[in-house]
Amino acid sequence: MKFNKKILIACIVIALLMPAFFYLKFYLTDNNKPMHNIALGMLYSFIVSVSIFTVNIKIFNWLRLKFPWDKKFIQRISSEILLTNFIAVIIISICALIFSLAFNHFGNQKLSIVLFNNIIVAIIINTISISILEGYYYFKQWKTSLIQTEQLKRENIQSQFEALKNQIDPHFLFNSMNTIYSLIDTHPDKAKEFITKFSKTYRYVLDVKEKVVVSLKDEIEFLKSYIFLQKIRHEGNLEISINIDAQKLNNYIPPLSLQMLVENAIKHNIISENKPLKIKIFNNSNSLIVKNNLQPKDSINESTKIGLNNLSERYKYISKKAPRFYIKDNEYIAEIPILKEE
Repeated sequence: MKFNKKILIACIVIALLMPAFFYLKFYLTDNNKPMHNIALGMLYSFIVSVSIFTVNIKIFNWLRLKFPWDKKFIQRISSEILLTNFIAVIIISICALIFSLAFNHFGNQKLSIVLFNNIIVAIIINTISISILEGYYYFKQWKTSLIQTEQLKRENIQSQFEALKNQIDPHFLFNSMNTIYSLIDTHPDKAKEFITKFSKTYRYVLDVKEKVVVSLKDEIEFLKSYIFLQKIRHEGNLEISINIDAQKLNNYIPPLSLQMLVENAIKHNIISENKPLKIKIFNNSNSLIVKNNLQPKDSINESTKIGLNNLSERYKYISKKAPRFYIKDNEYIAEIPILKEE
């Protein structure tokens, strides 16, 4: 929040009203008040107002970072009122002393009485101004939060739709049914396991439909079921390793994000006996990394990157960190931030 035209207008209004208030008060008690220094009174009020508002905005922005609007509300408001009023007292004292010594602005009035009157009025106006400023800021944040929540819901719905669409894709279902059929006679136990994993993938997609983030542990468990299906289909031509530090499993990521990255690698790369696809999933200090050897299919249509764009948009609403997607040393690498509970 910057020192804008609205605040400048407020300072001008105060510069006009404050002298008028004190002169009216004086004339009700003493008719001998000279009128020639009313302009000086307006200048004094304007300088005080601009100085206090400028400092208030600096304090407001500093406290906004130190005490976010949705957390530590009491500490923020109390600190803001105390600090801004303390600074206002200092500014008024300095300005009153300068105008008294340099221009004899207050005439025969005692400086202590002038200071007391000015400080009381300034504290009242300052507290009201801070309340209005905070109210305006909270309203904007509340409105932004509602918009972001709705956008995040749409992104999550889109993500779930893409996941379901890919799972319900006729080719996927046809291949899965063929796999189950071929396993029933030769490997009935594996066929049962395939059906169990198959149902788990659908169940998980339905379970996370209302969630913004899920624990990494839950996502990995779901991913293992999905990987099992893919490995059965591609036999020994698909190699996927998962190496996640145990202490990271209680952190969070957006739902279906790992599955989408693995699915992208499978969808866009050749998987054959001569060219096995190798996918590695691991973590560094702050991110999950999904890496695969790059062997793109010649026949595949150009990627729309809907899934990657969707994942990036979801991160915008829940974190200041953003995913990274890049190619290095003939490997496609996706890095997604690990989110910690605050």
